[in-house]
Amino acid sequence: MAQIAQIPEPHIGLPTTRPEVPVTRFLERRASAVEAMTRSNLDALVIYGDREHGGDLHYLTGVDPRFEEGIFVLTRDGEGTILLGNENLGYAPHPDLGIRVELYQELSPQGQFRHRPVQLSDLLGSAGLASGAKTGVVGAKNFSAGFIADPAKAFGIPSYIVDTLRALVGEENLVNAQDLFVDPEHGLRSINTAHEIAEAEYAASFNSASVNAVLKALTLGIRADELAMNLFDGGIAHSVHFMVNFGSKTARGLSSPSDQRVELGDAYQIAQGLRGSLTCRSGMVAHSAADLSAETGAFYDAVVRNYFDTMLSWYGAVRVGTTGGDVFAAADRTRDPELFDFALNPGHTLGFEEWMHSPFVEGNTATLRSGLLLQGDIIPAGKGPHVGVNVEDGIALADHDLQQQIAQLYPETWERIGQRRDYLREVIGAELDSSVLPLSNTPLWHAPYALDRSRALTA
Repeated sequence: MAQIAQIPEPHIGLPTTRPEVPVTRFLERRASAVEAMTRSNLDALVIYGDREHGGDLHYLTGVDPRFEEGIFVLTRDGEGTILLGNENLGYAPHPDLGIRVELYQELSPQGQFRHRPVQLSDLLGSAGLASGAKTGVVGAKNFSAGFIADPAKAFGIPSYIVDTLRALVGEENLVNAQDLFVDPEHGLRSINTAHEIAEAEYAASFNSASVNAVLKALTLGIRADELAMNLFDGGIAHSVHFMVNFGSKTARGLSSPSDQRVELGDAYQIAQGLRGSLTCRSGMVAHSAADLSAETGAFYDAVVRNYFDTMLSWYGAVRVGTTGGDVFAAADRTRDPELFDFALNPGHTLGFEEWMHSPFVEGNTATLRSGLLLQGDIIPAGKGPHVGVNVEDGIALADHDLQQQIAQLYPETWERIGQRRDYLREVIGAELDSSVLPLSNTPLWHAPYALDRSRALTA
């Protein structure tokens, strides 16, 4: 059973050099997309992106659709055309990518200039789409048979684009191709190189240090919005909004900071998500169980220990070559069903968005491959008094060759990963497979009673 003991906090420095994905990597991604199209017998991909669903478009073009939407057309011969609005024209792809850029002002916010009208069908036609072209639609999500009558023909992008595509290529030639990008086992965006892992590690370092700074500043009576001022992001784009909440508000999970003040005995939740990573900590605002009611104190002590054991089982099971179902089973065997259920899948893949997909489903035979970015995300649905319990961080999976590439290209990144592995093994007592690369600067470190940071959870 997990212990609450006096252990040293991890002291891992923040990165000083920010990694950047080279242009050549974008060319490799496009070539991989063309190969995936060929395997799926697709003549073209139409990839939509907006503020909430920008990962697929960004992956191939480098364009982050911030104020406006964007549409990218990729044909099987490798030619690419991107449609952008007024403001994104200056945010166009790197010229070395050879992507043709077209202005389509209907992608711009309402009320902006519309002085260069052109039909969407004409732009898509000039990009290579024609009647009979087998076309995959990408840019939101794929759907499930139990909820949608024909998932392959259901699309999560704006209807005006889908209607135009149906008229242009034919209804029978249009298919949802989202899985080509996000499937946990085979999706293009699911498998990362040293460059993407270094980017994620950079974000995770800032994320974890930022959340820890808030925990250090947590004092009785402080307002949530005041406490949130301690969060910092190093200029990295966010994948989710700030979460700093106390008491019963933590049960809502996704709330933003308000003017509520922390009180002794409150549950707390602090989370920050930067692209490629998220760190969350949830516990109790107390020095010990003595600051809680007898019922709450007894339940919290039991659930936080079993939760941490479950996290240790997850970390011990995850590795290159195992299956998502095996990791699920390992965590589920450790979980005490009288204390909590899994509120969501125990873990998921990370990417441009915080939750991209999840292989961690009971019985899932999908193999975990080298290059995955994963979130150790077990959210407990407690079966007792409301308490705060959550320890979330990101990891990468890498085989020997990928580890060598990270060490060669990003030696500072590799050094920090080694420090985290040492801390997990020597201080926390976690058993990790050699393919597991922890990315957080506070790997599994958690003081369950926030007002006593000298005592944290260990194996």
